[in-house]
Amino acid sequence: MKTTILWLLACCMLSLAACDKTMVTVDNPPETTTPVNPGTTPLPDKQVKAGLQGIITDENNDPLTGARVQCGDQSAVTDQYGAFRFSQLDLKEAAAVVTVQKTGYFNGVRTFRVTGAGREQFVQIQLLPKTAAGSFDAATGGNVSASNAQFIFVPNQVLDASNKPYKGKATLNYAFINPERTDFSDIMPGDLRAVNDKNEVVALQSFGMMALELQGENGEKLHLDGSNSVTFRMVIPATLRNTAPATIPLWHFNETTGLWQQEGSAEKLGDSYVGTVKHFSFWNCDAQFPIVNFKASFKDDKNNPLANTAVQITRPNGSSTYGYTDANGEVSGAVPSGEQVTISVKNKCNQVIFSKKAGPWTTDANAGTYTVTLDPVSAISVSGKVSNCTGTVVTKGVVNIQVEGVHYTAVIQNGSYATTIVRCQSGSVNMVLNAVDETANKMSTITVPVSPGQYTQDLQACDAIQASTVSILLEGQTISFSSPADSIALYNSSGDTLVNYSAAASRKANPDHIGWNMSSIQVGTQTSRYINISIGGKKYYQQSMNVNITRTGVPGEYLEGTLSGNVTRSMDSVAVPISGSFKLRIE
Repeated sequence: MKTTILWLLACCMLSLAACDKTMVTVDNPPETTTPVNPGTTPLPDKQVKAGLQGIITDENNDPLTGARVQCGDQSAVTDQYGAFRFSQLDLKEAAAVVTVQKTGYFNGVRTFRVTGAGREQFVQIQLLPKTAAGSFDAATGGNVSASNAQFIFVPNQVLDASNKPYKGKATLNYAFINPERTDFSDIMPGDLRAVNDKNEVVALQSFGMMALELQGENGEKLHLDGSNSVTFRMVIPATLRNTAPATIPLWHFNETTGLWQQEGSAEKLGDSYVGTVKHFSFWNCDAQFPIVNFKASFKDDKNNPLANTAVQITRPNGSSTYGYTDANGEVSGAVPSGEQVTISVKNKCNQVIFSKKAGPWTTDANAGTYTVTLDPVSAISVSGKVSNCTGTVVTKGVVNIQVEGVHYTAVIQNGSYATTIVRCQSGSVNMVLNAVDETANKMSTITVPVSPGQYTQDLQACDAIQASTVSILLEGQTISFSSPADSIALYNSSGDTLVNYSAAASRKANPDHIGWNMSSIQVGTQTSRYINISIGGKKYYQQSMNVNITRTGVPGEYLEGTLSGNVTRSMDSVAVPISGSFKLRIE
């Protein structure tokens, strides 16, 4: 009886595959009425300079160390907290994209709307492990059954890297992304914005997502031929079945634009959606709805900005869009047009700590400032006075704060600073406070243990701040960076056993930058594994560059040394020599 049911299902699915004439493919894209340029979207192309930091976690929501994070032309490696940080990037304001890679996991990709030039953005991304759903003979085709889905492959549709039919067992790696999950916002690719078949930007309500990838017997990556369809059956999550449309658009995720793109449709059969695809990536069964741009600010009851905090916008039908506040407590993104919504704020445990109805909006909206009363057991509030060595109050400056790899900034006003950090854990944690007197060009750094609650911590800024500098000689040209005119940063990126620190220097006025990685900041010579340079439009990447550290120190002091070796010029893959020197403040 079971065999008969599966045979009938296969016949039904194959019939749908035979009728499908509208699908396109990324592997081998045919002519289509939808945009095929992977960098083209209907969104504005305006670029802004802004910072970015974030936390990367694994499937158990534990910090994921050693993950490679790429945004724009810069890259970093996550530290022991799963944290990364870019001091300054060139970002597409309407849809910036950050990508995370880690062996054994599907890529994590997050799209976000930049809140403003110079603002430090925040993202949190949970990576999905690649789980083998099953294998089949690529020459003869076959069926693969995953936990909540089935796939039918026809003979010889799987190709190798040379676009030749693969001979051997092909394995389907699969992960289901369930929109019912409370951590759905951290797992899903993008930000639920999409480009439909009319080239309009819309938002999506998901009825189920899939991550799909093929690999060969030796772990090599395989792909579909782009001509023959794979028929799939995906079970609709239980709470969504009653409202699931009879026919629903299919969307694939474009990792370049950071947006979903409409491509075909699926039919509801019983408790499942059945459809066909001709290439593998992230796929989504989603209903679409119109949107407007939205922004709002969030503060606690002490008037401190709620930085790096999750915000959820929920429609009357229960579907949601998501975002994180920036360093100033502001969030920017898309909301449904013409619908009253519920705005919720969540703590680090995904618990709702604030909720309020708002809207509807039919044009771009600034919803103003919302005040959130925090439970003292879920937050750390720190405040105090900042003075110089003579006891005079500091009138212009900031206090940089780091907790569990995440950075916060409190502006010094009338000699005082204050900030609130929303947490989940109740245990003690080290807080690093770096007070900067911008008028006297002095600073101080201290570390204090804290637990949830309120703290008063007065600070003194006594140590002279020297300029950080980076200077390189490349193809006969000397290029120099110097703070504060340029952005220069040294930050811990431990987690990778061979790469623990990253250095980056970038212009505030143009895209020129240089970045490299180091295994340690101890005196001695080492080889940088990752190098990324862009000067005057020319790009250079890693080949073999030695880093010779001649002087080091504790936080607040300076790392000094020289660079020498070769880098690869990207336009023609030619190796060119590089030399230089650096002086970087250790934070």
